Amino acid sequence: MSVFRTDDGNEWRVYLDAFSIADARKETGIDLADITAGGWHAIETDASAVGRVLAVVCADEIKARKMTGRLFARLIRGDVIEAARKALTEEGADFFPQSEWSAIRSNLQKRTQAAAQTEAMAAARTSAELIPLLEAFTRLPPHIQEQLLKTGGDTSSLISTDDESAAGPDATPSSAAIDSPENAELTAVG
Repeated sequence: MSVFRTDDGNEWRVYLDAFSIADARKETGIDLADITAGGWHAIETDASAVGRVLAVVCADEIKARKMTGRLFARLIRGDVIEAARKALTEEGADFFPQSEWSAIRSNLQKRTQAAAQTEAMAAARTSAELIPLLEAFTRLPPHIQEQLLKTGGDTSSLISTDDESAAGPDATPSSAAIDSPENAELTAVG
């Protein structure tokens, strides 16, 4: 049995058994017996999961203190989350046979690494998408760059109201910009 203390000074005992694990799965959807460590991953990454699972695991103590699970969960905040998470994890190590706990911890580590890799890949993908935009920005005339920076990227100020190009009077329109229907057809085909 593991213990943690809430900010109000109360001490709470965390005791896992087959029934408390089944109740936690039924009431919260968090499966602490899942050898792939899905439930333990939720405990490590979701602060609300800690409070919800402990509200089930500590249900007898909560009732004895004439509280509700919701009132108890309100006590699981700030540094108490870390203490409660530690107590729950220690109790997991005590409850499961060593071989199962080792497999759960190993799978949890794999899940954590996979999540970190996914996050890194998403950041890299975002960076890879930005590089062409940055390259295009650097090719713009300096006065256009300045306007974009001043307007936070709003391009409506770049629209020309006269017959000149918004890029400046020296810019040459492409052949696709000529109003001839024949040119439009040739451009679309070619």
